[in-house]
Amino acid sequence: MKTKIAVLADYASVSEGGKLNILGIFSNIMARTAPITHAQMHLVVQFEFDFSEAGQKDFRVRLMDLDGKEIVNLAGQLQIPQPSGFETANINQIFVFNNTTFPQFGEYVFEVLVDDAIKAEIPVRVMQMKEG
Repeated sequence: MKTKIAVLADYASVSEGGKLNILGIFSNIMARTAPITHAQMHLVVQFEFDFSEAGQKDFRVRLMDLDGKEIVNLAGQLQIPQPSGFETANINQIFVFNNTTFPQFGEYVFEVLVDDAIKAEIPVRVMQMKEG
């Protein structure tokens, strides 16, 4: 399996034809004071699975601070379809985070794990806005 895309965005969707739409990719969040609650963000990941990897996979998304403290943890399963022939299967995943609280300014990372192996790390920096 390969991770083809892994980003944070203001919004994302998958169209009826299977196209992945991503709007407002970002890696910094600006705020005046801490703690910071971010109203909504979409974590977007596109995986490419080879024909031999069809079946169910466990996934987990964790938001961690740089000290290794876990802030968010969600888990579920991915169902990888059996492609015809020796093709690959692209799987789009959009995780919506509402009212996520970052306890302080600093560096954070979203980790995306498939079957307990880290497949993507998406950093996000929470920065203090300068007065003026």
